[in-house]
Amino acid sequence: MNQITFKQIAAIGLVSLLYACGGSEKKPAPGTEPAKNPTSSEESILGDATRGKSLYATCATCHGQQAEGMKALGAPALADQEPYYLKNQLQNFRTNKRGVHAKDVYGAQMAPMAKTLDSQGIKDVIAYIKTFPSPKVETTLESGSVANGEAYYNMVCGACHGPGAVGIESLFSPRLIGMQDWYLERQLNNFRDSIRGVEPGDTYGAQMQQIAQSIPDDQTVSDLIAYINSLSAE
Repeated sequence: MNQITFKQIAAIGLVSLLYACGGSEKKPAPGTEPAKNPTSSEESILGDATRGKSLYATCATCHGQQAEGMKALGAPALADQEPYYLKNQLQNFRTNKRGVHAKDVYGAQMAPMAKTLDSQGIKDVIAYIKTFPSPKVETTLESGSVANGEAYYNMVCGACHGPGAVGIESLFSPRLIGMQDWYLERQLNNFRDSIRGVEPGDTYGAQMQQIAQSIPDDQTVSDLIAYINSLSAE
């Protein structure tokens, strides 16, 4: 069992405190947010949705016609994820920074698909994905404690993923709220087991891998997921 050192706890606590001081405004549940115009950073990521539609036809086989994800195929929802994170992960798959570990079965399936896209194709696909509504997320894991998960999230995870688990673009941390719980569980365990985040050049994955390895046990994983599920349900 890995343990957080005193220095790690102090650093995490300091950053978490800074976020706490910034307020903890609750975010609306997925699907209830008003339509937003793209931010300047999104405009630099998004391409041509019309071209992206034809490219997405291959993606729809696993991720669904509206990027809602398919549990049976192990493919997560994409529609509600932030463009900067989608771009970063597609590039990771293309450049062998993700999906190359022998035990990453689903990543290995995704990698050759991502390699069919060039840089412009990635932008176009993301532009098309962002035309879809937020998917309905169903709870499939119910063994965790929301209260314990909230406490652990605020102590460790909130510094990077932000209040409300909406992600922070400057840290390239993904939006967690609205992500399927079975996918969250798999990815947390992939990081904990050094299946993800250990490839050369995956800077942000390496940071997450170190944090994930400090998670003390499977129950804490369940607690974290229960808390994130509770945010999706609000």
